[in-house]
Amino acid sequence: MTFYYYSEAKEAEPVPGVKRRMAACGDRVQIIEYFLPKGTVFPLNRLSSEQISYIVRGRLRVTIKEKESILSSGDGYLVPSNVEHGAVALEDSVVIDVFSPPIEEQKED
Repeated sequence: MTFYYYSEAKEAEPVPGVKRRMAACGDRVQIIEYFLPKGTVFPLNRLSSEQISYIVRGRLRVTIKEKESILSSGDGYLVPSNVEHGAVALEDSVVIDVFSPPIEEQKED
């Protein structure tokens, strides 16, 4: 059993302006909080992990495969593993991402 304290979470900056904090991580699942300034672009990419995202605050334009949608606070989305996806922050946004399995290079954050 492990407890994670927000006050102790290290903040990382994966790309300029974007802040990331790992909320919790186990052997099979990982939760990460992202702070995305308006205009942040996550280019189309593929992950070997399944991803579920919840928009805490803000608005995103999300692309999954060829489908695109505008999502706001309280909305969420699922990206199956190995499916091309990307996002653009239309406003300053806070997003919670859950990855299964965890993304190894983000485990140390």
